Amino acid sequence: MPEYLLAWSDNPVWLLLVVVISTFMLEDLAIIGAGLLASTGKLDPVTAFAAVCLGMFIGDSALYLLGRSAHVWRWLSEKCRQPLIACHIRPLEQAPLHQLVLIRCMPGLRTFGYIACGVAKVPGWSFTLANLISILIWAGGLYGTALWLGQRFAEEMSAALWWLLPVALLLFMVGQRRLRRTMA
Repeated sequence: MPEYLLAWSDNPVWLLLVVVISTFMLEDLAIIGAGLLASTGKLDPVTAFAAVCLGMFIGDSALYLLGRSAHVWRWLSEKCRQPLIACHIRPLEQAPLHQLVLIRCMPGLRTFGYIACGVAKVPGWSFTLANLISILIWAGGLYGTALWLGQRFAEEMSAALWWLLPVALLLFMVGQRRLRRTMA
């Protein structure tokens, strides 16, 4: 069984699917991972970046639509009255494009911020446009940096990568938790 799973790990279609799905969980880490996969030649760099952008767009749009659905479903409307969502609604009503860029750049705000976009009835076209622009800028910068560092230090990192990856994941999760506590 493990040999069968390892054979799948080199399949580019499988890797692209993993990149798209991983953006739903830890978006920034998925961007960095896709950049490193592209730097090692496991994925085409343009295709890997497209997969990252697609995953981010699907995830953000789903959160936005969840917020919009709160106007239809009473049960969901009650769930969307959390303080983390409510504090985003007024700024989104006043300056939606500015707030959307801010939400993209602040890692702890994305989930609640995009739901709040739907609750605040930010127009779909402005949400989509601002979301696409912020995805291209944010993911492009992070992806480009990971790709460049991966290509530059690939040989040095290959031995330490398996040890650094869990440590980086743990540090990222701890940082996210602390950021959420300070934001609350």
